[in-house]
Amino acid sequence: MPSVFEDPEGYMRDFQGRMAAMVERASSLNEAMATASATAASPDGEVEVTVAVGGSLQELRLTPAIKQMSAQSLAEMIKAVYREAAEDAGRNATGALADVFGEDNDLVRQARARTQGED
Repeated sequence: MPSVFEDPEGYMRDFQGRMAAMVERASSLNEAMATASATAASPDGEVEVTVAVGGSLQELRLTPAIKQMSAQSLAEMIKAVYREAAEDAGRNATGALADVFGEDNDLVRQARARTQGED
C-alpha cells in the first residue's frame, strides 16, 4: 500500500479500490442473505414453516390433517419444525458469509462455531 505522504495519489487510488471492493462484497452479502431463508416440514407434511435469517417466521402452512391432532401435539410439532428451519437458515447464512468472505475469515469461523453449537 502506498504511503499517504510519499505517494498521496497512489494512496487515494488504493483506498478507492479497497472501498469499491468493500461495497461489492456488501452488495453480494445482501443478496446472499436475502436468499438464505429455509423451509422445513413435518414428516407427514401437516406443518411447513419458512424462517428467514435471524429466526423471523416468514410463513406457516398447515394442512387439514392438523384437525386430528391435539393442541399440544400441534404446538410441539410447530416448534420442532420451526427449530429445524431456523437451524437450516443459520447454516445457509453461514454459507453465504463464507461465499463472500472466504472460509478463512474470523466472522465465518464465529458463525460456524455458533451454528455447530446449535446442532
